Amino acid sequence: MKLSIHRLVLAVVACLALPGAARLSAAEKPITLPAAVKAKGQVTVGINGIFAPMEFKNPGSEDLIGVDVEIAQALGKAMGVKVAFDDQKFDQLLPSVTTDRVDFVISGLSDTAVRRKTFDFIDYFISGTQAYTTKAFAKDFKKLEDFSGKTLAVSASTDYWGTMQKWSQENLEAKGKPGFTLLAVDSEATARLQMVQGRAQFSAISPEVLGWLSKQNPGQFVPVGPVLAPDPYGMCFKKDNVELRTAVLEAFKRIIKDGTYKKILAKWEVSQSAVPEPLVNGEKQP
Repeated sequence: MKLSIHRLVLAVVACLALPGAARLSAAEKPITLPAAVKAKGQVTVGINGIFAPMEFKNPGSEDLIGVDVEIAQALGKAMGVKVAFDDQKFDQLLPSVTTDRVDFVISGLSDTAVRRKTFDFIDYFISGTQAYTTKAFAKDFKKLEDFSGKTLAVSASTDYWGTMQKWSQENLEAKGKPGFTLLAVDSEATARLQMVQGRAQFSAISPEVLGWLSKQNPGQFVPVGPVLAPDPYGMCFKKDNVELRTAVLEAFKRIIKDGTYKKILAKWEVSQSAVPEPLVNGEKQP
């Protein structure tokens, strides 16, 4: 009897050991990192911290918070490395990838066909371009056509201007009507100031940012027209940095699978912008 029990115990231990080995799945194995990143134990991420709710600082604080910040931190945790943010101007983000000042960028940066010629992207968030105006102007501007000949305050280094310009050319200028006039600014906050001061009648921003502004300033800003050119934000990498891009892609898959990604978006009330699966340069991955 004792022998039978002993054998039974051994059999149970053996059975438990086998599933234990099987449980060492891809999601539990260390992610392969570039030698330089592994040696440092850190990735440096480029970010432009003035784009709430994606990345910003609360008044009086130097701490970056927001959707992109938390996603980057979750990716670092999945890869087993620290994340250091390099907060810089938006128009310096792409050059900082080229010069290796940062390892990659995550900063509400659209993955576009033009940018893909020079960089690789992991798409992680669906956005677009939303025109809007102030409460004071809203009674005069009910649809995009009403802005014919009016001034649009927006950063010329963003995709918003290109999207609005294309709409103006196709829907106004092509019909012999005056198009939008560009007032180039350096930030979304400056664009709002131009409207408040009467130098511009409208601006354009992503729908998630307008939603954040509306929460912070109830009744002050009014969307006009539909969301134009829905497109993804992408984490941006050098073309030849395939090893790091592959590591970050694996980390992203893991935080999607374990629910971390979903929780981050829900916390910032942008769940509608979730990607159903990771894409690299707009294409599905195995």
